[in-house]
Amino acid sequence: MYRKSFFLVGILCCVSCTLGPDFTSPELYSDAVIQNELSLKKEGKLPQNWYKNLADEYLQKLIVTGLNNNSDIAIAQAKLKQARLAAKINQTDFFPQISAKGGYNYQNGSENVKYSENAHYYSAGFDSSWEFDLWGKGRRQTEADEAYIKASEYGLSNLKTVIAAEIAADYINLQENIRHLRLARRNAELQKQIADVIKSEYHSGLGDETAYNQAQYLLNTTLSLIPQYESNIENYKNALSVLTGILPSQLTVPENTVLLGKMDYSLANTMKELPASVIRLRPDVAVAEYKLKAQNALIGKAVAELYPNVNISGLLGYSAQSGRKLFSSNSEVYNYAPAVYLPLLDWNKLKNNIELQKQEREIALEDYKQTVLKALSELKNAFSEYQSSVIAYRNKLKAQNNMQRVVDLTLKKYQNGMVKFSEVLDSEQNLTKAQEDTITARAQITKNVIAYYKSSGATIDN
Repeated sequence: MYRKSFFLVGILCCVSCTLGPDFTSPELYSDAVIQNELSLKKEGKLPQNWYKNLADEYLQKLIVTGLNNNSDIAIAQAKLKQARLAAKINQTDFFPQISAKGGYNYQNGSENVKYSENAHYYSAGFDSSWEFDLWGKGRRQTEADEAYIKASEYGLSNLKTVIAAEIAADYINLQENIRHLRLARRNAELQKQIADVIKSEYHSGLGDETAYNQAQYLLNTTLSLIPQYESNIENYKNALSVLTGILPSQLTVPENTVLLGKMDYSLANTMKELPASVIRLRPDVAVAEYKLKAQNALIGKAVAELYPNVNISGLLGYSAQSGRKLFSSNSEVYNYAPAVYLPLLDWNKLKNNIELQKQEREIALEDYKQTVLKALSELKNAFSEYQSSVIAYRNKLKAQNNMQRVVDLTLKKYQNGMVKFSEVLDSEQNLTKAQEDTITARAQITKNVIAYYKSSGATIDN
């Protein structure tokens, strides 16, 4: 019996195959095409743990806290564990299944059936069954499960980069509004001093009503900005609280970050020194590719459903009418039952399932194409927007310095009676606008640096 079983298993293993299309990575654009499209200067390496390059220790600690506490990351980690567990569960479907059982059976014979007698017996033993993966249905499922695991791993990596970038961007926005608020309060204090002087002159008959109202207008305009900046600061603190998983009251944000201080323009010289495979290596592109691979494997699984299922079941154990004789050699029983199952009339259910899986693959392929193009677009935008923001900041800073000179000269002319006070107020208002523009432009450079690291697919080890 055993020789026959092993012989049968050997034959089945030899004739087994894997149906369906094998996966090949889609070659949408070669590395050479990508390199030319992005105007990459030379082969370089992707930056890792890019947030450590940001010259702000508090921000670095904030990002580490977020990577450890963020709920979305925790959910992604749990989903990765689920994917691994699901793969282990699915793999067992084509392993031999063995179960132990024991019991007692009593049957009371019917008086209306001839030769019917009362019967009872004890039994104990092992049941087994094994479905042979002849056509690769199980192997294709394993292939799909492994692809889903890789997609989850890259998805987690991508999420860490996204969360780190969001924390950094919100932190920069927070610092930007802190600087705007500080500027508004300082200007309001100076403007109040001027308004008090004009008010005193007006009430003493030495000033006119127009200058008085203009001074009050400028002061009130500046004061109106303060509540909005305070509200923005509170909003960004709350946003950072959600991203980092800590209470807003625990965010002791410093107000003099070097990120908005002196600018380091060295990135402009190195930001295009990336590997030609930069797009292919982005985590979100890898996620799309592995999802495509998984869907391709599910086509093979659907094809295998068309072919006969072959399995063998058996029993090995003991059966006796007396519990004392149950485990004696004379009580041994066994059986084995090979079986073949082939669907004959399913109303095209299986064939339609194959077409369904093919359409799912087409959707996954289009998603992959879109992800690649989106990645390429984001990286090109990062290059141009960083360079544009640097130029804009330099010009805004020059404009601020020019306007400061205008204010100084206008104030001297007013003191010498050469111009009206309205010109002083106009120049002060223009200076305030120039200062605000400079703060915004400086913050935009740092936000574009963050966007560059994110779009380049820079990974985080945490």
